[in-house]
Amino acid sequence: MNIFGKDLAVSLVDDSFIFSRLNQENPLVLPAYVAIQEGTTKVLAYGEEAKAMLGQIPRGLVIVKVLVEGVIIDKQLAKLLFRFGMHSVLGKRVLVGPNVYIACRVCNPPARESIISMAIEGGARKIYMFEMGRATAIGMHLDVQEPEPKAVLSVSDDWFDFTIMSWGGIMRETYGAIGTRMFVEDIRNHCALTRKFRPEFFALLSQLRNGGVNPDAVADMPGWGTSSGKTELGRVTERAVSRDEITIGMMPSFVRMTERIKAAIRFLPEEKQDQLKGATIHATGTSLAITGLAQMIADQLGYSVTPYAAKVHPSIDGCRTLLKNGVF
Repeated sequence: MNIFGKDLAVSLVDDSFIFSRLNQENPLVLPAYVAIQEGTTKVLAYGEEAKAMLGQIPRGLVIVKVLVEGVIIDKQLAKLLFRFGMHSVLGKRVLVGPNVYIACRVCNPPARESIISMAIEGGARKIYMFEMGRATAIGMHLDVQEPEPKAVLSVSDDWFDFTIMSWGGIMRETYGAIGTRMFVEDIRNHCALTRKFRPEFFALLSQLRNGGVNPDAVADMPGWGTSSGKTELGRVTERAVSRDEITIGMMPSFVRMTERIKAAIRFLPEEKQDQLKGATIHATGTSLAITGLAQMIADQLGYSVTPYAAKVHPSIDGCRTLLKNGVF
């Protein structure tokens, strides 16, 4: 721990940077957007303020997303955003750069180097990096040192991450660019094919988040095209999308995600698979707020799924625990 008490926990989740001091009550969630003056590197806005400008960008202004699927896209602007977040949490009068504990999904060397470079050039003194799954499990108060496997699933707007741990190490993991936004695009494609119209993206996103899904939905519903080639009488022509249609429409990406999770579990020794059967998969992320989604995942996997409710992604709490315990 830094003797000046300026250590910092950071989690790179989805398209956001989360910053927190050790005992900070409300971590700072900073969307990974920077607004700059066109043709220059002059920054006009960071985070939520920059993201709010999307879709209404005045001439001469450019909005840059610096973090995509956990990968730094623009190192220079990411450095400035990191420095902004650090100063927002620690204050601008930092005499000694903080030790920074970072939870991230990316483990390949070039991506790791980009994150380390961003943090060091942004003002950090020393960097400690941790796998997102491990930090998430610790933030959920799971004992990852036990021999029994612990499984955590995070599904956010643009990404999912599934990790199985035992004896403090990662046994298996899988991840990919599947999340709420991909589900919505699948639903729009489904409506275009079966109903001959494509719902507006943000209206459908709002309906999915507020209305949820129906785990008991079946494909034999009005408006669903048949494979027999027969004319379907009474095809629905109104442009309201039901909860069942939403559920069926999102299945392509949903099934791709769950099949990858199943494949990860199948790589476990049979003994560990049996132990996991008797336990549960701990799930979090913005997508898990969708009513019925956890049950759909459980039905598809054949494993119990327990949602973990949190205002902020639990990986930041895991980082703070690692920081508190001085784990390197």
